[in-house]
Amino acid sequence: MEICTVAFLTSTHSPFDDRIFYHQAKSLAKTFKVVIISSTENIRTTIDDIAVVSDNNHASDKKRKFEFFKQSLLKFNPELIICSEPLPIIAALKYKKTVQQKVKIIYDVTEWYPSKKNLEGLPFYKQIFTFLKLLIVNLYTSSCCDGFIFGEHYKSLPYRFLFGYKKWSLVSYYPDLKSINYQESKLNPGKICLGYTGKISVEKGIRNFFAVATALKRKSPETVVKLKIIGWCLSETEKNTFDKLCLQAEDIEIEILGKQDFETFSDQLHDVDILFDLRKLDFENNRCLAIKVFYYAACGKPVVYTQLKAIKREIDVNKFGYFVDPTDSEMISDYITNYIEHPDLYQQHSQVARKLGEEKYHWGIIEPRFVDFISKFQS
Repeated sequence: MEICTVAFLTSTHSPFDDRIFYHQAKSLAKTFKVVIISSTENIRTTIDDIAVVSDNNHASDKKRKFEFFKQSLLKFNPELIICSEPLPIIAALKYKKTVQQKVKIIYDVTEWYPSKKNLEGLPFYKQIFTFLKLLIVNLYTSSCCDGFIFGEHYKSLPYRFLFGYKKWSLVSYYPDLKSINYQESKLNPGKICLGYTGKISVEKGIRNFFAVATALKRKSPETVVKLKIIGWCLSETEKNTFDKLCLQAEDIEIEILGKQDFETFSDQLHDVDILFDLRKLDFENNRCLAIKVFYYAACGKPVVYTQLKAIKREIDVNKFGYFVDPTDSEMISDYITNYIEHPDLYQQHSQVARKLGEEKYHWGIIEPRFVDFISKFQS
């Protein structure tokens, strides 16, 4: 049988997104020809037998972005197309209709769509109109797909309810252990390093994170408290808020790193003792799987997480950290103080985290099922 070409299409993700490039594409490249087509960066290259074509010259022009996707598909002529958003699906449908009738289109659903971020900054009446417009587009494109990949349970429910007759597979966000540079974690007497990674915003919990550090320093003034923040702000408003929080954090060391390459991300966590995700508990967040929890576990790091419904369904955080009310900085700081006073408990949680990562939550468990699912769509 001739080797099939699989194309990944995305309008919002980097071509080197960890899920797309480092997990799905690398797994499929062992069996298929693979190309990643993205509209977020300017790059054309081939890495590990994976062709990468990305162009963000028309980031705000949907028509030109659509044309870029269409022309790229014509160039690589794939038989299978995995799309991450509705716009790439529309381009794939156009390609299927005009050129390659037998092509199969799979929707990899990893985000709520429409999402609250699609409505930010709009007046209420425009929010309603925009929500309905995006919802209709998403329902239409979903109905035209041949199958679905879901990153998590709750985001799969609307699609499974409406399109349960289509093929689907649940492919979570477990890390490839080969990408984790594991180093045993131990507390340094008299010092604690608290970590925050990802988008820096109040909604994602940065204010709660600083509140915990302030409460901890007040209760344990002799302890050197350091914050290591690996992330980026999406707006000037969020940057101003973040800058104010940093200025107000008295007697607390702060190290700020920007967005890190996936291959070196785990290295930056070696000096972090505890990792936090104290995002706001709302309807959407409660049903979103905060995926870095699996990476933190693989790194052997205790965690403190908002009590999200989606996480509770997947992994028992209390085995290697704490589920918390993200606004209760006093209680959270007590948990950290308990680690400082009982380093044996910290060590236990660290070891449990790594064991869970090695035994239950890594890409090697998912990979065969994922590749088999994609193989079913070959003509």
